[in-house]
Amino acid sequence: MSKTTKSKPKPAKGKNPLVLGAEVCRTGKRRVLGKIVKVTKSLLSVQWNTGSRELYGLRGQAFYGHAGSDGEAITSGPSGKPLEDLWGDEDDVRITIPTEGARKRIAQGLENEAKVAVERAATQAKIESDPTYQKRQTDLERYTEALRGFGHVENGWNEQSHFRIELDGIRPEEMDAMVEAIRSVRAKK
Repeated sequence: MSKTTKSKPKPAKGKNPLVLGAEVCRTGKRRVLGKIVKVTKSLLSVQWNTGSRELYGLRGQAFYGHAGSDGEAITSGPSGKPLEDLWGDEDDVRITIPTEGARKRIAQGLENEAKVAVERAATQAKIESDPTYQKRQTDLERYTEALRGFGHVENGWNEQSHFRIELDGIRPEEMDAMVEAIRSVRAKK
């Protein structure tokens, strides 16, 4: 009698939804929507709504290498030695087809970012319209012009009452005279 073993049928591979023209979502911290704009034998090129473009493996995994002029992944170095760590693993999928919930979360995140940007612009405009701020900016420009060639002047870190001065190219024989001049200015306070 011969033994016959029944082998389990291999699960059918699902059709890859990551095809040319498909809308995709980047997973991770900063989720964005994009579209697959190019497909080669080894890579997908995704154009994000933010304007940037990135490359991924055919199954959506991260790609950490470079593409050649033909658009294919460069998998070996000039010596012919295979490059390592080009692809993210199966748990490191970086793009997927977005669900309706993901689209809503991304849209909500963009809306919140726009609100924050408008609030920041309004706050900055209010700050810049203050006469004290305008005088400070005028002083900063005047001091910077006076020190051109020696260094530059910045506002103090968080103190609007102080300037921060960085001097460059002061010869050693000039240092004593400069230090003395600074001391005399500070003594007048």
